[in-house]
Amino acid sequence: MDKEAFLTILGKYRAGEASAEEVEFLHAYYNFFEIKGNIFEEMDHSSKALLKEEIKSELDFKIAQTVVPAGRKLWRLNQILAAAAVLLVVGIAVYFINLQLTGLNDVRMQIAEAKVKDIAPGGNHAVLTLADGSAIKLDDQKNGLLTNQEGAVISKTKDGQIVYHHEGKAAAEVYNTISTPRGGQYQLVLADGTKVWLNAASSIRFPTVFAGKSRNVEITGEAYFEVTKNREKPFKVFSRNQEVEVLGTHFNLNTYEDEQYDQTTLLEGSVKVYRLNEAGSSVNAQTIIPGQVAIAAKGTVDIKVARAVDDEAIAWKNGYFKFSKADIKTIMRQVSRWYNVDVVYKGDFGNDLFGGKINRTDSVSGVLRILKLSNINTTIKGRTIIISN
Repeated sequence: MDKEAFLTILGKYRAGEASAEEVEFLHAYYNFFEIKGNIFEEMDHSSKALLKEEIKSELDFKIAQTVVPAGRKLWRLNQILAAAAVLLVVGIAVYFINLQLTGLNDVRMQIAEAKVKDIAPGGNHAVLTLADGSAIKLDDQKNGLLTNQEGAVISKTKDGQIVYHHEGKAAAEVYNTISTPRGGQYQLVLADGTKVWLNAASSIRFPTVFAGKSRNVEITGEAYFEVTKNREKPFKVFSRNQEVEVLGTHFNLNTYEDEQYDQTTLLEGSVKVYRLNEAGSSVNAQTIIPGQVAIAAKGTVDIKVARAVDDEAIAWKNGYFKFSKADIKTIMRQVSRWYNVDVVYKGDFGNDLFGGKINRTDSVSGVLRILKLSNINTTIKGRTIIISN
């Protein structure tokens, strides 16, 4: 594999577009160097040249074996990448054995230790708190009927959603709450058919049946809404400093307390964003259209309307991280919530900004590799990530 092909795969990885085989190849490549970071410093010029030539010759041979008859693809990328990953392991084994620096068992042990130190991504974890205060850990519940409350049937679907169905005459509004921990996310369908995606470390409080003149819910953290249209009964989302009013629309609301701004990003329809004072009264408002984001600094009533950056705001809902000119601490706050880790910083990171797209299904080491490509040092100790510069 030549330099250009390698850089192409690396670019696809950083953009979140690499195939499973390409990701596996790059992970093997980085494991190789993480095991012995100063490996080439310990080799003289002739040893380096020999190792390079051995790997290139064997790789060329493996690639040649992937040629198939005319009219079909000339390359089988998964075979090429698998061969390349194997060659990296073979190369390090040959190097260590030839120079007698360490044994193959030591290499295997270091690989095993690296895997133990890694941290898995979050998943569908949440707690449902009923009106009487009883709590149901949704992870432990089987699919099907969960309970029946004041005219609402609550069930869990096979794909992990919580669905509220309204049956019979609407009763007085009774509120439930669904909360996700750090390392958790969840989806639910409200009684009016509105779909809600909850991000990690978030919550939503909502009525089991919308019996009033408006459909009111309260959130903390971050949530994405696809609101069912009902011109007679507007949908309102309340957070600590804000109210968002819609009739039927798709939007994302980020209100994490540890973020500097509240951000409402509109994808479809129209919403009106109100800033609230300590008494809960509206003191400022802005209407936004699709492709815009309403940004308000914590503790202020001012609302700035800007153009949203593509699908960055809902990347989490679609299964990946996406950053555009984000500083290291903004990135690591998302990492901290999704992987349920603490982050410690050592050094001055200045005003460096980063961009990229990373699958949220990767283990945390997969995310940290992107930072390493930008010369940011990372160390995992238990459930703490140390970032140094």
